[in-house]
Amino acid sequence: MATTRVTGRGQKSPVDEEFLKQLYQGGELLTQGRVPEARQLLERAHQLQPRNEKGRNLLGLAYFKLGLFDRAAELYEALVRDNPVDATLRVNLGLVYLKTNALQRAMREFEAATELQPDHKKAHNYLGLALAQAGEYGRAREHFLRAGSDVMADKMARAIAGERFTRPSRSVPAYQAPAPAVRPAAPSEGQWGAQFGLDEAPSTDGPAMAGTSDEEPRFAEDEGPPALTQSPPGEGAGAGNEAAGHVEAHSETSFAEVSAAGGGAAEPLPESLEGATPELPSKLLAFRPGVDVPVLTELVPALALAGASQVEPFRVGPHGFSAYVQGELLTRLDGLVAFSGQLQFQPEMKRFRGRATDELFGEGMDQLVRVIGTGVLFLESAESRGFLVVDLGDEGAYLLEGCVFAFEEAVAFENGKVPSDVLPDLDLVYLRGQGRVVLRLSGSLRSVAVSGDAPVTVPLSHLVGWQGKVTPRVVVLPGNDESPRGAVELSGEGFALIALPVR
Repeated sequence: MATTRVTGRGQKSPVDEEFLKQLYQGGELLTQGRVPEARQLLERAHQLQPRNEKGRNLLGLAYFKLGLFDRAAELYEALVRDNPVDATLRVNLGLVYLKTNALQRAMREFEAATELQPDHKKAHNYLGLALAQAGEYGRAREHFLRAGSDVMADKMARAIAGERFTRPSRSVPAYQAPAPAVRPAAPSEGQWGAQFGLDEAPSTDGPAMAGTSDEEPRFAEDEGPPALTQSPPGEGAGAGNEAAGHVEAHSETSFAEVSAAGGGAAEPLPESLEGATPELPSKLLAFRPGVDVPVLTELVPALALAGASQVEPFRVGPHGFSAYVQGELLTRLDGLVAFSGQLQFQPEMKRFRGRATDELFGEGMDQLVRVIGTGVLFLESAESRGFLVVDLGDEGAYLLEGCVFAFEEAVAFENGKVPSDVLPDLDLVYLRGQGRVVLRLSGSLRSVAVSGDAPVTVPLSHLVGWQGKVTPRVVVLPGNDESPRGAVELSGEGFALIALPVR
């Protein structure tokens, strides 16, 4: 395993700390089933320390789960070369070969594992599956017995007696990366602003990853086994027409059904190749809560929350964001995790015609406050919402009050309403000026063009706001009269801003 570089006073180098951070976070995502995200972090860790065994093992597992068996094979082959007497690594490499129908290679690895560790039940179990797929039911039965899979051994005995089995079709999972968000084009400034007291409103691998196409990664040395519909060879098999007649007399049973029948061992064994996954060698840190635990002195710096800085005032992550304060910042405190430095918090009032009113901007923990001083705020997002940082540039925007989470002090704001006779008035905030704004959204930001001859109506559940010379009107969508569904009709020239839920 790669050694850790140490700087003065026993501190790890920045490269080592970054490696540990990517490794631990990638391992956590892997255990949560968030494999594409884990892959990105683990690939970064592998780039930083390509010889680290723990990193190679975890990345190999991620590739395996994504169906990138050619890449997983490269990693496990290298690990076996470096650790030729590690039975678990042999089993992992054998599984990769087995998934690609390189049966001879797979069986060699499983046999090597059983020689290195004769009581390795999973090695015997997988060797039995490989032998069964190759039609060697007699040898398969022996290894199922050594694995403690009595039911599987009985299935092999029945196969030897003449039953038929078909090899199931294999499928390789393909991961499709989400399309990148498209930022709407900058529209012209809106003139609507009467309800604001304004005489005149002021101006993540892309396509499917390699190895996930219909042509599955194969190993040229092996062509794969014959279909398991032939009369099974080996001891106890019938001969001539009698054997053939016995085969036809039985209903056909799939190999997947045979595999799923395995069991009986004191330690649970994978029931089929569909559920088989590589494991980490016991000498390495396994991300299994309650079984293996990390060293606290290594874990703590690796899992430090990413803090904002003077260079990067807003830092958004998958679960929240941090904000650097130097002077003043307006933000909500809903989801506050921690803050550092010397900061003071003052309630912010709504503004009308450039003056503060006596009405608070928000309520409870969702209230907007003015943060004064120097320090860093750490906030987390609700499960159904995320954050997006945008720069207003030269354009202002009308936004639903609930979508505005934070903004720099240089951004001017005015509160207002869209009056309605059919539903409650719609609370809005108009933002303008050079500065950044943090939006709190229930999905990905999208836009719809608004033109004079084509008004746009957006349900309130999806509306974020609008830009341009746009006039809003609250309307009711057709549907249940007892629970009317509100929407906003936008006319004029500009863009409707919407949040598109991620499914």
